[in-house]
Amino acid sequence: MKAWQSLGYLGLFPFFISLVLGLFIENWQDNAQQAFIFYSAIILSFISGTLWQVPEGLNRQKQQIVSNVFCLLAFLSLMLAHSIALVILTFGYILIFFYEKSVRVYIPKTKEYLKMRFRLTLIVVLLHCCALMMSF
Repeated sequence: MKAWQSLGYLGLFPFFISLVLGLFIENWQDNAQQAFIFYSAIILSFISGTLWQVPEGLNRQKQQIVSNVFCLLAFLSLMLAHSIALVILTFGYILIFFYEKSVRVYIPKTKEYLKMRFRLTLIVVLLHCCALMMSF
């Protein structure tokens, strides 16, 4: 496994850890959920930053604007109720995956990378659904 793949999958651990802490440590559910949302917002912003990797002259401005919109959505989620934040972040991951897939003409992505991104997105979305169920 390549380093970028290992790092991608290792990035799932904070999601899992915060869910487990929320489940098994009494009176810590709010803190665990807040940690989950903070980490999610950071990762969504990180992923959106990769949209800046457009070769000069190829609709770079559009990619940068889209990237900033996702960053602002992630930031906004930090100021909202947990359940609303989780919904926004969930849709953010789905939308950024499809957007990134659509711009692969401009950003050379390997099939291997897109497969990993799909798997990671699917897992992260499922974990967000679990966190949302735990918030009620």
